[in-house]
Amino acid sequence: MILPNLLIVGAAKSGTTSLHNYLDQHPDIFMSKHKEPHFLINNEIGNSRIPNGISDINEYSNLFVAGSNAKYRGESSAMYLQFPDIVIENIKRNLANDVKIIIMLRNPIDRAFSGYHHVKRYNIDENLSFEDAIEKSEERYFKNTNITPASRYIHIGMYFDFVNKFFAHFGNKVHIVIYDDFIENTKNELDKIFNFLDVKKSKIDTEKQYMTGGWKWKNSFQRKIFMKQNVLKRVLKIILPNKYFRLKIRNLFLRFFTKPTEKMNDDTRIKLKNIYKKDVSKLSDLLNRDLNYWMK
Repeated sequence: MILPNLLIVGAAKSGTTSLHNYLDQHPDIFMSKHKEPHFLINNEIGNSRIPNGISDINEYSNLFVAGSNAKYRGESSAMYLQFPDIVIENIKRNLANDVKIIIMLRNPIDRAFSGYHHVKRYNIDENLSFEDAIEKSEERYFKNTNITPASRYIHIGMYFDFVNKFFAHFGNKVHIVIYDDFIENTKNELDKIFNFLDVKKSKIDTEKQYMTGGWKWKNSFQRKIFMKQNVLKRVLKIILPNKYFRLKIRNLFLRFFTKPTEKMNDDTRIKLKNIYKKDVSKLSDLLNRDLNYWMK
């Protein structure tokens, strides 16, 4: 059975999609076409929360068959990070001992805001303001088994405990990437990853960025038309079986029916600083890297 030996476990909205696609360009690395199968948490968290997740190990294995000859076969389920106990147990139960883990970390305040807008773009059920959503996210998550874990906006950014647990179990098989470094000097961060994986440096096209945020729907009707399965989508698939042309139409749709997201309220940012300050300090000590500038 062909299974992954490389996992990008999150955090969501911290550059994981870009890194997934960049690593896939390396001749010794194969990254699954289904970027986020969430196999290691899907049975425990449930299909109602992760609709596109994979529960069957044979189906999971099939994602990596095409990369059977690669030194590394990887996937990038970004919600793994917030469920360390489940993920660690299932890595040990299902995967090889030589699995390598990459964790990408972003300023948790910016990550929470970006995560909120991501969920609002792609999840019909997010109708609260950011301020209300961060207040009610944990309560509604545990009350409603259909709500995505991606909506736990504050919880996801409490990195210290998550990262500490991965280090405790996997030690030097864990590599940390700070989002700011990745954005500022992508090539340098990729070289560090290649060194961590013990593969040769390779020329990677990093011009394209993936799953970039900064936009929202102009109104809820357009979001529903775009996100839900409907007659228009089914007709388009028949008229335009070529995915490339459908993608062109999608991009035109996004251009006309979306607008830039607003900035975070200053009072909300101050509130989040107070929530995250202690955790960021502990994370800084753990990583031996001063990340307190996130709280400035």
